[in-house]
Amino acid sequence: MEKKLQKEKIKITPQRIELIRKLRELEKTHPSFNNIYQAIKETHPNISRSTVHENLKLLVKKGMIRRFYYKGETRYEINQKLHINLVKSDGAIRDVENEKINAQLKEIVKILKEDEKIEIKNLLVLIE
Repeated sequence: MEKKLQKEKIKITPQRIELIRKLRELEKTHPSFNNIYQAIKETHPNISRSTVHENLKLLVKKGMIRRFYYKGETRYEINQKLHINLVKSDGAIRDVENEKINAQLKEIVKILKEDEKIEIKNLLVLIE
């Protein structure tokens, strides 16, 4: 991800590096903004909420991470591959990557594009 920052000519700051590190650490949990902010505060106690927010916004805009909304909370993930986010009974969200399911998801994208004339930039499937 650091290479993509360089390619995009985005300054690599200690805060951005720490944000990326925390996103990688927390990836399997699909962290909320507050989860990410609290994790970064442990190593960068002076970082502001707005710095974290603006950097997350930048990473989403550049396509380096994805965000989705679940139960009124913004969640973030690094996984860019086609997959399903499955909400387990305990509230944890996990990725489901399966070749058969992915083939069906690709077919859905194709139908939306060809039949419905909808350009899909990002397909998010969330199953609860």
